[in-house]
Amino acid sequence: MKRKLTGVLLILSILFPQARLVTAQDLELDQGFDPNVILTDEDVFDAGAMSFDRLVGFLKTKGTLAEYRTTDIDGTTRTAPEIIWRVANSYKINPKFLVALLQKEQSLVEDATPSQGQYDWAAGFGVCDDCSKDDPALSDFKGFANQMEYAAKQMRERYYMRLLSNGQTRSGYAPGKTTVIDGLAVTPANLATASLYTYTPHIHGNLNLWRIWKRWFSKHYPDGTVVRGAPSGALWWIRLGLKRPFASKAVATTLVDISKVVDVSDTDLASYEEGTAINFPNYALLRDPAGRIWLLSGNERRHVKNMKTFQTFGFNMDEVEDVNDEDLTPYDIGRAITLEAKYPQGMLLQDTTTKEVWYAEAGERQLVQHASLLSLYFKNRKPKKVTSLAIADLTKGEPYRLHDGELVKSSKSSAVYVIESGKRRPIPSAEAFETLGWKWKNVVTLPTSVLDDYPVSDPVLLDAPPVALVQAE
Repeated sequence: MKRKLTGVLLILSILFPQARLVTAQDLELDQGFDPNVILTDEDVFDAGAMSFDRLVGFLKTKGTLAEYRTTDIDGTTRTAPEIIWRVANSYKINPKFLVALLQKEQSLVEDATPSQGQYDWAAGFGVCDDCSKDDPALSDFKGFANQMEYAAKQMRERYYMRLLSNGQTRSGYAPGKTTVIDGLAVTPANLATASLYTYTPHIHGNLNLWRIWKRWFSKHYPDGTVVRGAPSGALWWIRLGLKRPFASKAVATTLVDISKVVDVSDTDLASYEEGTAINFPNYALLRDPAGRIWLLSGNERRHVKNMKTFQTFGFNMDEVEDVNDEDLTPYDIGRAITLEAKYPQGMLLQDTTTKEVWYAEAGERQLVQHASLLSLYFKNRKPKKVTSLAIADLTKGEPYRLHDGELVKSSKSSAVYVIESGKRRPIPSAEAFETLGWKWKNVVTLPTSVLDDYPVSDPVLLDAPPVALVQAE
């Protein structure tokens, strides 16, 4: 979430009339980049955010750093991942941050043939723009292990602890304190951002770090996942590779199960493009500029054909909201609501003869194949008992399906899947499950006979980027 800088710029221009303060646009910053929040505190200081095995595997997919061996500060020969892991745990620093720092400073992670100089000054510690790397005063900092040791120690013991004890770093950066950096008024929103500006007092250096983090570590979720950003608290619905904001929690509760929301940092969501906001609750009645009235149902809008139909189904004009055409664009056009289209707002029906339960909406019926689906999506809704003839009078559609984003497992297996586009995507490990912020209590156990109707698709990979899908016209 971007913070408004207008008032801050006005105050600073009064205090420093000779200075020309630039805007974020002047600096051509990336969309989604907030100079006040480079990374969250967890992004920098959560030592448990990446396992050793994943660290090694990650480095192997990027370049040759995983194979590099050198002398550690205790005289023992170790691999680069072993040194990174030791330092991360010694100083309680996120291993992800350390490898992102290596890439930002020396491109060391993705360079296939790094030079010795890149290893010697891996974290850029002790080297300033005007410093000579041959300066004898810098010799203590030279070497991969020394660079990792000093960089992590600086972040934890010098910056972080000083912020906690004195409220600001020695350079004067602090959460909530506005400072002009490269002509831009910046107010760090957390300890991590204040520390990062102390380590690299430039906008573009930290922008590069943010870009690397966005490219490598932003989390990517299957369609249908509802996420809550931190610290913003904003609710998003992942749809077609985009993050779509809900206008309010009230709107969200009519469309999704809020109890299954996934908490994730705002920086983890930076790789998603922002889609159109979801402004209206499910079953809202909207009137477009042409005077047509639409009923919203999930991702569809259904045209109420005429006023007689409107009145027959008991709709109320006081509940109709006037909107622009753009407000309706994100919704697919569904089956029109006519006098013959029964149950426009959905109804559970139970066949008195077969005892089968169906979900009926707008003249179509879908078989609810198992009682577990009733408890998942129709809590406290008692089916209306009707005759087989009444059921047959409705158009038969596909069986009622599990919703996108649902976490499921079979009663005969421990393997966990997430539903997306009518398929089961395997979640390869407990680490992947927990890293993505899912909760074990939200995994639904279903009969194998139900899950077998959902073919297995590609597994959920932590480092696979999201792809914004384009809906067919």
